[in-house]
Amino acid sequence: MNAVIVDTNVIVIANDTDDKRADCRDRCQDRIHQIISCREKVIIDDYWRILNEYKNNTKPNTRKGIGDVFVKTLLQNLNNPNFCTIVSITPLAGNGTEFKEFPNDSALNGFDPDDRKFIAVALAYQKDYGNTPTIILAIDKGWKNYITALAAHGVSVDTIC
Repeated sequence: MNAVIVDTNVIVIANDTDDKRADCRDRCQDRIHQIISCREKVIIDDYWRILNEYKNNTKPNTRKGIGDVFVKTLLQNLNNPNFCTIVSITPLAGNGTEFKEFPNDSALNGFDPDDRKFIAVALAYQKDYGNTPTIILAIDKGWKNYITALAAHGVSVDTIC
C-alpha cells in the first residue's frame, strides 16, 4: 500500500465549488476517494500539526465536501494502521516551523516554513519504515522551485494539477 502525505491544498480544492478549477477539483476528489477507500495510507505527525491544519481549513462535522469527509474519516481512523500512520518529528527553536528532520540544505532555505512539517513527516516516515511516502499537492507554486532539491533528499512529490 502506498503511503501519502496530503498537502492541505488538495483538501481545500477538493471542497471547492468554483467551476474555474473543475478539472483540478475533480483530480483532487478522485485522489481523496482513493485514499478513503484504503488504497493509500495517510501519514501525519504525532502532535497533529498537519491534522490541525486540515481541521482549520475544513468543517468535518458540518460540511459535506469530500475534503471534509476525508478529514472526518482520518479523525475516525487515527488508530487504524491500514488507514493512518503517525510519526514523530522533532521541532527546533519552539516555533513549530523548523524540524530536526528537515534537510539542512541551502537549496531549501526559501522553502515555506509552514510546509516544512510535510517534509519532516516524509523523512521521519522514510527513516522509521524504510520506504518513501509521496507528498500529494494540488496547486502550490511555492513548491515548484524545490522539487529537485527535495528529491535529492528522497522526498517524492506528486503534483495533481
